[in-house]
Amino acid sequence: MPTILVTNPTTNAADNVEKIKAAIEAAHQQYMADPSAGRVTVQLAAGTWVVTGDKNNASKGAIELLSGVELTGSGVRETVIKLEDGFNARLNGIVRTALETVDNVKVSNLVIDGNRANNVGHQAGFICGIKEDGSGRTQTNITIDGVEVMNCTAYGINPHEITYNMIVKNSIAHNNGLDGFVADAVFGGEYANNTSYDNDRHGFNIQNETKNLILRENVAYDNGYRYMFNGELAGGAGITIQRGNIPPVGSTVIPWVSDIQIIGGSYYNNGKEGILVKLSEKITITDADIFGNQRQGVRIEGSKNVTVDGSRIYNNSQEGDGLYDEVNIRLRFDDDYSQQTYYSLNTKIINNQIYSDGAINARYGVREEPTNDDNGPTNTFLQNNTFYGMNSGSVSVPGFLNPVVGTVGNDFVLGTDGGDEMRGLAGNDVYTVNHSTDVVIEQASEGEDHVVASVKFTLGANVEHLTLVGAAPINGTGNELANKLTGNAAVNELKGLGGNDILDGGAGDDNLQGGDGNDIYYVDSAGDVIVEKENLGAGGTDTVYTTASYTLSKDVENLVLSGSAHINAIGNASANVLTGNSGNNILDGQAGADLMTGGLGNDTYYVNHSGDTVAENADGGTDTVYSSISYVLAPNVENLILQGFAALNGTGNTLANFIVGNDGANKLSGGLGNDTLQGGLGDDTIDGGADTDTVVYAGTRASYALNGTLVDRTVSSAEGADTLKNVEIIQFSDGRLVGEVWQPGVVLPNNPGNPNTPSNPSNPAIPVETRVGSSRSENLLGNENINFIKGMGGNDVIMGRGADDRLYGGSGNDSINGGAGHDRLYGDAGKDRISGSTGDDTIYGGASNDTLYGNSGWDTFVFNTRLGTAKTDRAYNFDSVKDFNVTFDSFWLDNAVFKKLGSGISSNPKQLNKEFFVTGTKAREKDDYLIYNKKTGVLSYDADGSGSKEAVEFAQLSKNLKLAYKDFFVI
Repeated sequence: MPTILVTNPTTNAADNVEKIKAAIEAAHQQYMADPSAGRVTVQLAAGTWVVTGDKNNASKGAIELLSGVELTGSGVRETVIKLEDGFNARLNGIVRTALETVDNVKVSNLVIDGNRANNVGHQAGFICGIKEDGSGRTQTNITIDGVEVMNCTAYGINPHEITYNMIVKNSIAHNNGLDGFVADAVFGGEYANNTSYDNDRHGFNIQNETKNLILRENVAYDNGYRYMFNGELAGGAGITIQRGNIPPVGSTVIPWVSDIQIIGGSYYNNGKEGILVKLSEKITITDADIFGNQRQGVRIEGSKNVTVDGSRIYNNSQEGDGLYDEVNIRLRFDDDYSQQTYYSLNTKIINNQIYSDGAINARYGVREEPTNDDNGPTNTFLQNNTFYGMNSGSVSVPGFLNPVVGTVGNDFVLGTDGGDEMRGLAGNDVYTVNHSTDVVIEQASEGEDHVVASVKFTLGANVEHLTLVGAAPINGTGNELANKLTGNAAVNELKGLGGNDILDGGAGDDNLQGGDGNDIYYVDSAGDVIVEKENLGAGGTDTVYTTASYTLSKDVENLVLSGSAHINAIGNASANVLTGNSGNNILDGQAGADLMTGGLGNDTYYVNHSGDTVAENADGGTDTVYSSISYVLAPNVENLILQGFAALNGTGNTLANFIVGNDGANKLSGGLGNDTLQGGLGDDTIDGGADTDTVVYAGTRASYALNGTLVDRTVSSAEGADTLKNVEIIQFSDGRLVGEVWQPGVVLPNNPGNPNTPSNPSNPAIPVETRVGSSRSENLLGNENINFIKGMGGNDVIMGRGADDRLYGGSGNDSINGGAGHDRLYGDAGKDRISGSTGDDTIYGGASNDTLYGNSGWDTFVFNTRLGTAKTDRAYNFDSVKDFNVTFDSFWLDNAVFKKLGSGISSNPKQLNKEFFVTGTKAREKDDYLIYNKKTGVLSYDADGSGSKEAVEFAQLSKNLKLAYKDFFVI
């Protein structure tokens, strides 16, 4: 194919136009001499070709193409044809076909830039076509390929008036003042693989009696956000197919656009519709993706024989939740020309996926407006579509019913948005229910059937299963069969009624009611609530499977932890069966004789009933039992910690056990294995049993008096007098006694350290778990990681475990237990009960009247909340410290509250000045600020010492403690 090269673009627009015009004329002459040789190419060199037009003749293009010419560049974005600055006049085509008969023309591989920022008026990028006015002139076989048209004040690519066989492919139109691509009276051709975005009005505008045009795999997005009409934002669509408003010359009738095929492509995020079909006929939309548009996905208005087939239309109506439909069918009143009402007739919506699943949902999937009635049937037809998630329903089409009678096979029976009576007949049928009055009818022995409902629904007789869909909080009810009821992601209420049911609420905090029968529940949220009938109601034996920590509600017997997460299982007053997973679990059966099986992982058990059974397999981790009754460790369980103050017995097994007593007089027996035993407070009897056993004391060797021999020894201190048998090693904080040999400086790894400097340990190698409660009263249980747990509202039970936890009560009257680590425990507001358990704990009672226990270890009690205003004004902060040990424990007093005590900070507490502390009933000197009454055990603060103001009581301790200034630190 011959090529004429045009080089050296300049800044002189008129010179550039003349160069290109001369080349086009030469190429046209070559073509006309021998058309059979094909088009002659005019190739513009790379660079920017600034051009100008005729300000006195808008229909004359800056560059005009003649028959047989291909105008091409050196590549997209290499060659740019740009309108000069300040042209400011109408120009119907920066590039266009001349107003004469033109055939076999092509434009390719270049950019047309309308220079919108430096021009006003109406300038289009490309125009072709000519009116058929009796002169015999026509324009045919026009091709645009690989052209980018941008920044025009009007249209991008605009075949205008009449063009035969128009091909536009692989091209881009953007930032134009009206439409990106236009087909105006185009007869035949194809627009393929084009992209139109960020144009002020429509992405594609197919109008004015265009016929037999295919739009294949085009993309239109972000169009229609700047177009103004009569001073208001009018918006635009991804594709608009519409009749124009001007009749052809010599006619009073405006022909409709017809026989248009949209095949594939994506149309999204446009200012109005994805696709608008208006006053047109024989339009098909096939295999398209239409989503995220501000209004309807597809809007069919006053049109006939429109088919939407096999497309995906979803998440439209982004202008507002529930404002617009995914597909809308309506009439059109022609106020532009005929003053006639046109109805949408013979619309087919088939084989589509139509849904909303975002934060903003459409009103209906398909809605035909009731006014689109034409005084008779409109023959709207829907078949084999999939719907879900719309706010008001799937289908709202007056007078239309989906086929609702199935076959003897397995049917999919689709309900409409009217009240349907659906019969699947025999077979395993699936029903889609989306209207509150839908009825599903099945007979006995007609298969196993399933209802998928986007509205509240109760299963009828002989229907087995129900699944709720959509985002709305709706409820589902079963029947007397063994039902499977499944919720959606919202808050659901599921009722099983009779039968052995399976209830799965899905995401959200659900209310699950199994009713009679042996029911199974699946729980994935700590907020799920299970309600079972009481025993007189034949509630059955029920089982919960959960992936979250969970507490069994009343009359539910069994709880199984699923997955591998570190979660907890809490029972109820029934005899429960609790089963752990492969993680580190806490299992607490509460009241009743419970069977607890931890499985793999390092599990913790709470035992409080003589009938409680703990079952562990070999190699099932390192496990711990916390018991409030006398207890013998089951096989394969390593550790036992007694709780409370009762005189309990703790017995080991054949493993190397760790056994800890409580504050009562305990009998601890290690049995076989190299055991470690710690008695705690009270007069304990400790028998190591066989092998090499160790008894641990928290203090130094000098704090204890030892009598007797290895076989029968007595160890006495302020904690009590313990009797030791068969104990080979006695461990103190400063060394150990092995037989009769003292080994100074040999200590266990968990030695608590300096009693007067409370610890604040933190191990960065241990992961941190965070859990926050709610306004309800909850059991919030930690795991083996470092736990950060905050109770918020409600009267909560909060428990740590083995690591160094931070536990906060929140505003309720809470029970807080730190577990085995070195914990920080905060009561916050409310009347709280706080126990440090083992480890070196720091306890903050917070506001109100709290009860505090340090238990074993070197514990610190912190007072940092405002005191009352009078001596016995205990409304703000008066705590009872039940087990303060002058040997091991300390008080921290915040100088923001206890202002006379001097300076100090929590990272470096300052020992209280010994002059500031006095034992007695009142201050005797002006600097007697802290007063301990040994007869009553009350601790007071007197801000002016022996002055006239009364001391304010802030703590209740045990009576007759040997309390001294060294027990207090200032922070």
